[in-house]
Amino acid sequence: MRFLATCNPGTEDVVAREIVEEVDSAEVEEVGEYRGRIVFRSSGEPWLVAEQIYGLRSIHSASLLLAESEVSPGREGLEEVWRTAYKSGAHLHIPYGATFAVRGERIGEGHSYTSVEIASTVGDAVQRAAEESLGWRPMVRLNSPQVVLHAEVDVSTFRLGVLLTGERSRHRRRYRVYDHPAALKASLAYVMLRLAGARDGDTILDPMCGGGTVAVEAALLFETSRVYCVDLNPRHTRGARLNAESARVGGRVEVYTWDARLLHELLGEDSVDRIVSNPPYGIRLGDPVDVRILYREFMPSAARVLRSGGTAAIITAETKALVAAARSSGLRMAGARRVRHGDLWVDIVVLEKP
Repeated sequence: MRFLATCNPGTEDVVAREIVEEVDSAEVEEVGEYRGRIVFRSSGEPWLVAEQIYGLRSIHSASLLLAESEVSPGREGLEEVWRTAYKSGAHLHIPYGATFAVRGERIGEGHSYTSVEIASTVGDAVQRAAEESLGWRPMVRLNSPQVVLHAEVDVSTFRLGVLLTGERSRHRRRYRVYDHPAALKASLAYVMLRLAGARDGDTILDPMCGGGTVAVEAALLFETSRVYCVDLNPRHTRGARLNAESARVGGRVEVYTWDARLLHELLGEDSVDRIVSNPPYGIRLGDPVDVRILYREFMPSAARVLRSGGTAAIITAETKALVAAARSSGLRMAGARRVRHGDLWVDIVVLEKP
């Protein structure tokens, strides 16, 4: 069986590692860098593999791949899409009398057709194949269909699959009952924990926690870790507590209304193994000048609470300001990667304390 997983662009390698670690007999075939695509196969038991895929924390969706072919960017590409979808056997995955929908997506530039046209073309091909081979025409239902087909043209590759994980993106965790206005995607929180090298038993801190996504993800991943969740705004800390309780990890996440510039006064020096955070960076919230000042005042305290050998993974659009503040506080830059967060391209910066 072959599968297509989608994820946050820029995190593909981390997602591929999670797939190999968590899905029985998984082998990664293709990683679409900065396109948020991973194609992999598995020879494991179908029911077990489906369950393991649904449990992945870094993906946004996953589909059972039915067909894949090269297509042209011009209008003739739609004819090639139709032929591939017709031969794919997708109609065999729609039970008799069930409704279906096709969700189309187009990745890249220069195509002479839209994602809506891709979906419409595939839907027509699937209906025609069902009529000719099974003698009935499955009905399209755009709202709450019983079967969802995922159809995409990724630059010049057409892929068609049956969506396994539901239409709600997996990064939208159901525990989130409080939404911070600039909330971090839970899938990115997972990736940042991995990039920080977090392990079970580590003491983990988010010093500007917002709705507590990083802290909740850490508590769900690591059973014996001590997790601190800190924010200056009491509305956000109340929301973080609600989210932790909703995720059933409220007893393992310590939430404090506190100033991130004074972390050492709250937690003591050399008290934390990993800092993972999504601080303001002056685009959605705050002013860029104020953000740079915040970084200069925050990083010295962050460095004081980090243990020797500890790491921090911080996502920001103000990378130069963050790195400069970190270096002046005695931390060194261990790496940075560009990721897409909503409609923004930002950096996850990894810092180390010698």
